Amino acid sequence: MAHLNDDEGGQIILIAALALAVTFIGLALVVNSAIYTQNLASRGEVAGSNDALEMRAMVESNVGQGITAANRYNHSNQTTLKTGTRESIRTVSTQTERQRVTSGTLVNVTLAGSPTYGTRIAQNDTSVFNSSEATPSTDWTVGERIKRPSDGTNATRRFVINATALPSSGSKFVVTANGTGSNSKWKMRIWGSVGPSGTVNVSVERPAGTPSTQECGVSIEEPYAHIDVTGGTVQGEPCLALQGGDFDGRFAHGVGDEYNITYKRGDQIKGNYSMVVRGSRPANPLGTAPKSPLSTIAIYNATVRYRYDTSNLRYEAKIRVAPGEPDAS
Repeated sequence: MAHLNDDEGGQIILIAALALAVTFIGLALVVNSAIYTQNLASRGEVAGSNDALEMRAMVESNVGQGITAANRYNHSNQTTLKTGTRESIRTVSTQTERQRVTSGTLVNVTLAGSPTYGTRIAQNDTSVFNSSEATPSTDWTVGERIKRPSDGTNATRRFVINATALPSSGSKFVVTANGTGSNSKWKMRIWGSVGPSGTVNVSVERPAGTPSTQECGVSIEEPYAHIDVTGGTVQGEPCLALQGGDFDGRFAHGVGDEYNITYKRGDQIKGNYSMVVRGSRPANPLGTAPKSPLSTIAIYNATVRYRYDTSNLRYEAKIRVAPGEPDAS
């Protein structure tokens, strides 16, 4: 049997110690790498990404305001409407870049493809909510065969009512979304009073579920009641009857992929209203401006290409903009 002298034994111990040291260093690197990777994943950002996302939200809001303005003032035909929207987007791009260029950031926003067109239905004067026929109807169909897109989003957006007079509890104004393929109905009832010590009440009855009805009431001092039906607010305050949650009262929730919008007791409420619906099938009793109520061509949604560049970050995304559109229902 071979014998190891002291020198040889020391060398083996030294080699073994070095091997263990290398192993421990390797394990430390692996552990540190895992911790670093997990830390980055939990933060989910790189330098400047928060600024890019904040700017994206601002761009979406500003482009939405531009679409709203174009729908109101540039609605003679599709070409005029698209041109007005494109100019608005160009203005948003220029102003946004001017705000950031001094910090070495370049921002560019452009219209991507053609917008999705729809119909704006509105009453501009302050009057009762009857139809615009020669003999106005108090119970009538406002919009017909409004069809959701394939992603299930609502197909009605920016449905806002500004009422200067409200009905009593015995003659509530009723808005109904009727499913065309079934008997399912979503109903909203409005009543109360405006002015000092006034109260606006909104109740929603959904097609199915328990409970089936929910109500909200908001005290007001203003001489009008502002009800954002698709936004789910009354006088700027959240109205749970019109929002999601355990009771999902979002506009037209649960009525199917196609529905009509009707008014009942339109002579019991006074003020103005507007909405934008997807597609171009307004109800027959609606005319064109200056007739009121009226329907005009509108942009329902548009997609813009957003690009944000700095010396160490490039962020580019397509943003779908449909101002006031509620979540899928």
